[in-house]
Amino acid sequence: MKRILTIVYSLVLSVLIVNAKESANEQLYIQRLSGLKAQVDVTYHPEVRKHIDAYLANPEKTREIVGLSKMYFPMLDRVLRGKSVPGDLKYLAVALSELDPLVQASSGASGIWLMSYQVSKMYKLKVNSYVDERKDQTKSSFTAATHLKDLYSIYRQWPLVIAAYANSPVVLNKAIRMAGNSMNYWDIYPFLPEGTREAYPKFIAAAYICNFYREHGVKPSAPSLLIETDSVLVNKWLSFQQISSTLDIPIEQLRRLNPTFKKDVIPYNLDGYIIRLPKSKGKHFDLLKDSVYKPLPNPTEFTPVAIQKTGIDSSKSSKTGPPETKPKEQTNFDKKRVYYVVKKNDKLSDVADWFDVTVFEVKSWNKLKSNQLKSGQKLTIWVKQSKTGYYKRINGMSPAQKKKLKKKD
Repeated sequence: MKRILTIVYSLVLSVLIVNAKESANEQLYIQRLSGLKAQVDVTYHPEVRKHIDAYLANPEKTREIVGLSKMYFPMLDRVLRGKSVPGDLKYLAVALSELDPLVQASSGASGIWLMSYQVSKMYKLKVNSYVDERKDQTKSSFTAATHLKDLYSIYRQWPLVIAAYANSPVVLNKAIRMAGNSMNYWDIYPFLPEGTREAYPKFIAAAYICNFYREHGVKPSAPSLLIETDSVLVNKWLSFQQISSTLDIPIEQLRRLNPTFKKDVIPYNLDGYIIRLPKSKGKHFDLLKDSVYKPLPNPTEFTPVAIQKTGIDSSKSSKTGPPETKPKEQTNFDKKRVYYVVKKNDKLSDVADWFDVTVFEVKSWNKLKSNQLKSGQKLTIWVKQSKTGYYKRINGMSPAQKKKLKKKD
């Protein structure tokens, strides 16, 4: 009996100690958050605690997030304040994506702001088969700042703005009605969809961890992308494989530096695209432009070929004779021709998007000199043989069905 009482006493004491420790931690969170000079309300709420605890329970991931914040926050501060919205909203990018530009949600939202397709189209960000400008940290930040400012003109309080951004104004307005028309976020919280309703509590937790990580013994890790870079203009069709082969840059590094390009290909664009290269390689890009831009052997093939390297290495400059070239990789031709009859109001860019090709390719295959299309015009499109049946059906689709095709990307 005495032994049982001892065990019970020990258990009760353990529970009391744990509760006392949790209560002390909670008071610490409350005190620290109340001391932050923030323009957005970061008052502690019990729902915030689980997210702070999640950061502290995974110190390696938190070290990485804090390290990335050192790289991204200066740019985010400039963009947000330039749009006359609080710089504190940079913590929303942490809450939504953990500052990973390659993140892709099941809903289709992507980029460090986890931006939806609808929002990107509303503000004219380019999203198609080859390019997703939501993953361009600068462009998406300008768009997010503009959208947040527009939402603030409707709701006039930042917690609701964050809820509207994460859910959409339609969903938020429905939740407000279900909460008896309350404009208090925590009254509305239970009526928001699970997952997206956590955006504001996670925002507060992100603000806490980005300001008080030192107090918890977290040391930021240096981001793998924290390298000096040069920006270069690309105004022709170009693959990452061509750049990698010519300038000796790992393709994975090119992907991390240029997450905007979805298929390791920089498509043709009238104004060109700015890409980032390691600083030591930027000057070589200009020197080797002819070699980098060596055309692909077949306009319908997307598989890059090996590119001839030219002598940028001074140790090899004394060699005479023509430089060695790598043999071209042999690829099986897997394309099949389908036809599309132009309908009224069809745009060339839309047709290219529906068939997952580029405007340049459509113009080349059909010898078009402009982007103008005529109703009844018959276009030749080369597509993958394995998906011929799918692409043939597009010709008979209604405008509404073809509009949905654009959303699949």
